Amino acid sequence: MSDEHGRKLYTISTPGIRRSKTTIMKHGPEGEGNVIGVITWHTFKKTRIWMQTTDCEVDAQSLLKPKLLSDRTFTGPDGQTYKWTLCKTNCSLKAVDSGVELARYHGRNLGIMSPSHAPYLEVSSSAIDMLDYIVITFVYAEKKSQDR
Repeated sequence: MSDEHGRKLYTISTPGIRRSKTTIMKHGPEGEGNVIGVITWHTFKKTRIWMQTTDCEVDAQSLLKPKLLSDRTFTGPDGQTYKWTLCKTNCSLKAVDSGVELARYHGRNLGIMSPSHAPYLEVSSSAIDMLDYIVITFVYAEKKSQDR
């Protein structure tokens, strides 16, 4: 993931044949990377998420609580509740109390009906303080969206 100037901000990798672990790295201004999150995917057990900000591993469903079939809610570092709404083609994140959209995933567009673009995550400037949370929870939410 890069910013609008092309600077690498995050790297998300899920290596291996089983693709059972996703690592999220945050890159600093010099390009150095630090692991900020790890998602360990399980088929028969609960998926686990480790976040560097809390330095603990939790059950993914306790962090991102399912609401209906297409929503996942979580409590941010500021104590507020946020909701990812999952759709086949995109996901969006809103603050539950205000309904303000903080992030939206735009899937790849091949340019048939509108200009083509690679997939990207658009994040509101008001949510920059919790960008790490947004990226980690987005990776989980988008995987759940693709699995539906």
